[in-house]
Amino acid sequence: MPKDKRREKSKSTLSSMQAVTYSREFKMADRAGGYTTKK
Repeated sequence: MPKDKRREKSKSTLSSMQAVTYSREFKMADRAGGYTTKK
């Protein structure tokens, strides 16, 4: 059981990190492309 919990925790942290990196990359690409999602 503890192993599964540990795995879940690492999974959540990884996803959060991915989200941050993705949002950052998306922002950069957005700026470079000249697109504006938010008004």
